[in-house]
This record gives sequence, C-alpha cells and structure tokens, in this order.
Amino acid sequence: MNSVSGKKSKDLFWPAFILFLVGMHSVLLGLIIYFFTDLFYQLFFATSVENLFFVRQSGTFLFLAGLFYLYPLLNLRNLYNLVLLVIVSKVVAVIFLVSNAGYTAAPLMIYLAAFFDGLMALVLVIIYFRLRMNVAREKNKGVLKEEVLMDPPEEQA
Repeated sequence: MNSVSGKKSKDLFWPAFILFLVGMHSVLLGLIIYFFTDLFYQLFFATSVENLFFVRQSGTFLFLAGLFYLYPLLNLRNLYNLVLLVIVSKVVAVIFLVSNAGYTAAPLMIYLAAFFDGLMALVLVIIYFRLRMNVAREKNKGVLKEEVLMDPPEEQA
C-alpha cells in the first residue's frame, strides 16, 4: 500500500468506526427489544409489556434501521451521502422521543435516549462534513492531474 492510499484509509477510519458504532447500537437494541422484550421493559421502564406486537415491531424496525446505517460502510468514500439519511433519522428520533416521552411509564429514560440520539446526530454531522471535504479534496486533486495530462506540450521556438 502506498502512502496516498494509506492516508485515505486513515481519513476514513474514525468516520467508519463511529458509523459502525451507531449502526451496531441500533442493530443490537433492536435484537434486544425483539428477543428480550420483558427483560428490556423491566430494566428500563420498571413495568411489564402490555402489547408485544408493537414493541417487537419497534425492535424489528430498529434492527433494520441499524442495517441501513451500516450500509455506507461497504464503500464509505462513494456512499458517504447516505450518512445524511442517518442524521435525518436520528433527528426525527429525537423529535419523536421528546414529544412522546410523557406517554411512557418512565419519561426520564426516553429523554435520556433522545439525548444520546441527538448526540449521535451531532457527531454524524461532523463526520459527514469531514467526509464531504475529503472527497472534494480528492476530486480536485484528480481534476488537477487530468488538466496537467491534457495540456499540450509547449512549442519551442
């Protein structure tokens, strides 16, 4: 690996790692909510589940959302724009959680979840702009190389 591709890999490590953590958070939370519904509710809400269907549906949704969050990792340099959709989903989650916390048995836990979703969104905004800047810089380098290659040699008099 040459130094240029090594530098590119270093530029992507932290954004990829953070996106991985955000995605795995949703995947694991979804699996826990689906498979350990009663335990989850007892632990976080100190109550029992009244309607398994909707709770498990939310677990399934979180699992699928987590897989979607992980998808850009297949080629982060080219799929970094999908991070915008992850940010939007986190912002919508914060709005939903804050506006509906009062309907739950433990609103404090919901506000805490909203805080952490908001924190994830904020970190992802920073990551998105760094990725965007890196990709733009790489494209500009490529354009400069093409211009140098396409310039005709100067004639000598």
